[in-house]
Amino acid sequence: MVATPQTPIVSLQAPKDVLVTQIEAELAKIWQSYGENAAARATTFNLVVIESAQMSVQDRMAAIDAIASQSPCRVLDLLPSDDGEEEITAQVAAYCPIQKTRSSLICGEYITLKGSPNAFERIPALVSELLIHDLPIFLWYKCCPDFEHRLFAKLHELSDRVIVDSACFTNPEADLIRVHQCLQADIPIADLNWQRLAPWQELTAQAFDPPERRSAAWEIDNITIDYERGNSTQAWLFLGWLASRLAWQPVTRIHVGGEYSIDRLEFRGRNDLSITAELAALPMADVGDVVGDLVGFKLTSSNPGANVCNVFCSQSTGCVRMEASGGAQVCQIHQVSPLSDQRADALLGQQLQRWGQDVLFEESLSLAVRTLSLNP
Repeated sequence: MVATPQTPIVSLQAPKDVLVTQIEAELAKIWQSYGENAAARATTFNLVVIESAQMSVQDRMAAIDAIASQSPCRVLDLLPSDDGEEEITAQVAAYCPIQKTRSSLICGEYITLKGSPNAFERIPALVSELLIHDLPIFLWYKCCPDFEHRLFAKLHELSDRVIVDSACFTNPEADLIRVHQCLQADIPIADLNWQRLAPWQELTAQAFDPPERRSAAWEIDNITIDYERGNSTQAWLFLGWLASRLAWQPVTRIHVGGEYSIDRLEFRGRNDLSITAELAALPMADVGDVVGDLVGFKLTSSNPGANVCNVFCSQSTGCVRMEASGGAQVCQIHQVSPLSDQRADALLGQQLQRWGQDVLFEESLSLAVRTLSLNP
């Protein structure tokens, strides 16, 4: 699974400082100065972006490129500031994907609103005024959302979908539970980190897809999952996906801890089958841009006649630990080409094309939350 390359973009105007009350008028001037034959103003959706105060200029520009290379939209970029300014300041810009089949540019609008935390208390009302309300509204948290803050409550009420990246969660288990609570409260929410699991899910399904191997999946009674230490959300989501597909019900959880911060779990499967699982956080020398990527996992069965044993590992890290764990069964080895370190802005485009409910994500998250909510 490979991310679609971004379309080259051109800026009609460098970001320009404007008065908050003059945002719409200044945007109109950009289009008036070009004319429809050169650059057409177009909007297919609204995207409200919550930045981190620690976000570098380079990272912000990478996100601008990723957003602007999609369908033209109106972006409201909310940038918190630590400079103590109580007033909200604004910039406007216009960015256009370069289409080889068109002589004119089809462009979207980019509005940046900057202010202190106190100033941001007034942001929701201003955002509401600047949105195009007859178009879909996405709310993208590039930082870890504060689910309890009034800003989250006000902005999600304006939005058709909230987009987060659980790889950024500061308290992974508690924040996954909070995402699940949002879904239960009918707050549409999507997780970009879930998309990084797609290659692992696809190869796992393929391993048991041949007709002669399909029944073997129900014999799996042990799984070991290794992930990069620092964020456990991918490991929990993948375990939730596999358990939900095989109708496993969580029974117990024991947090062993230690160097690998091990969690040991028990599930109950079909025909009262007892399944054990282990999650291990591996210390890695270089975790890259995304913390908590899956490293590998192993599926086995205590039934010596079952053709179950499969080892899946990242091409970048190899299968050494999984193969070294031994076992009497002959295992099939699968090298996965994961979306490791795939930046959130590179995954955003896929999410902006999805309008419906992601039932598979919700079912996997629900079972993951039920499991990690057991008393460790």
